[in-house]
Amino acid sequence: MIVEDAQEQLELFAKSFRRAGFDVYGAHDGGHAMDRVRDIRPDIILLDQMMPEVDGTTFLQNLRRFPKYKHTPVILITGITDQSLKNKATNLGVSDVLVKGEFQLKELIALVRERLAGDGKRELVGSV
Repeated sequence: MIVEDAQEQLELFAKSFRRAGFDVYGAHDGGHAMDRVRDIRPDIILLDQMMPEVDGTTFLQNLRRFPKYKHTPVILITGITDQSLKNKATNLGVSDVLVKGEFQLKELIALVRERLAGDGKRELVGSV
């Protein structure tokens, strides 16, 4: 699942992952993502931090309350380079923290494949 409030970014991620052969779903904020996650049971979540209403770490805290999502891989994507955010995200079980503008889409796709392979899964589930 791709959780991103910037529509252009969400569409770019979704298009790139679809081209790479993934099934993709997206959500525009953490509240919408909580509603969607119950329906689609994502294999992995790409999560923006800075979003209106429910931010990335708040969404993640809520998600981790459900046992079935305790080990769902989450890649946090943020424009914030603050170490305290990285520490908080790591404590919440984030697989990786990526800073926007410091990675290529092909690197993100490779990372998602790597995380899914570790779980024996092949699909990216996000929401658009």
